[in-house]
Amino acid sequence: MDLLEELSNKKLLPSLFVFDIDYTLWPLWIDTYSGPTFEADPSKPYCAKDKYGNLIRLYSDVPKILRLIKNCPQTYIAVASRTHEPEWARKVLSIMPFPENEDEYSVKLPVTNKSSKVVNYSTLADVIDYDEIYPGSKINHFSSLHATTGIPYNEMIFFDDEMRNREVDKKLGVHFVHVPDGMKLELFLSAIKEFAKKRKNSFLI
Repeated sequence: MDLLEELSNKKLLPSLFVFDIDYTLWPLWIDTYSGPTFEADPSKPYCAKDKYGNLIRLYSDVPKILRLIKNCPQTYIAVASRTHEPEWARKVLSIMPFPENEDEYSVKLPVTNKSSKVVNYSTLADVIDYDEIYPGSKINHFSSLHATTGIPYNEMIFFDDEMRNREVDKKLGVHFVHVPDGMKLELFLSAIKEFAKKRKNSFLI
């Protein structure tokens, strides 16, 4: 996609894209589902089922968004969730089929210094470079991400459905994006433009 390629070349993309999970990547709270055993069918990407057959499916634009990020150099993906069933969330991430390529969304930008990233992937967990999944404040999640990655807070962008988590912007300087109706490509691109504008202005100060 031309926008991401342009911003990548100008070094105006976030270094770390962080997503809440429930009602951001998929339309449910994982800890209110019936729980294990979770199952997935490799022939049906982007979804899994709980023990009663209830479907756990990504919002339709999420695969496109994650694939765009995954193919940009010097960028990483993380999830930050305060779910009370972290192992359930990790299990679903680890089994949910996520094809490596999908036509127009497989953007091929120059790849540099990506040795620490998973290039080949088959599940949603493979696409995610870092995860912070446990109850508690998102401040704790981001403090841990910062310590693990060494990425400055002002090079992170966070997508979340709960406005209370804007505290990561106010207290840490993480660029917060409210997601009222699940991740959509239009929202994602608008957020990236806003981040780039703010970052460019900071260079001028």
